[in-house]
Amino acid sequence: MKLKLLLLVVAILTSTTMQADPSGFIVPLTKVVKTTPHNGGNPRSPILVPVLYIDGYTLTASDNTIGSTIQLLGEDDNVVFSTYVAVEGDIQLPTTLSGTYTIRVICDDAIFEGEIEL
Repeated sequence: MKLKLLLLVVAILTSTTMQADPSGFIVPLTKVVKTTPHNGGNPRSPILVPVLYIDGYTLTASDNTIGSTIQLLGEDDNVVFSTYVAVEGDIQLPTTLSGTYTIRVICDDAIFEGEIEL
């Protein structure tokens, strides 16, 4: 029993340390809105918080962001940049942008927001 518990702890620690990306800073996101599922019923499973990393003007999307839309909102809450995430990888943000922006990730049934500095 102790061996199984030890293996479980090692597996959890390994999986959480492997998710870190040393080349950028993680963008903290919080769930702000839960929308109604497309089929009108209750969702089957919890929605995971999308994981994004930023390094300069490069935003790196992890696999749990595939199929979502990423938007940058200016001070007046107008969308200044928007892209659909089709694959895991890098997204180049416009270098003409500078300052603090709200980043919004729109998933199927939820919207997540955070703040980034460019």
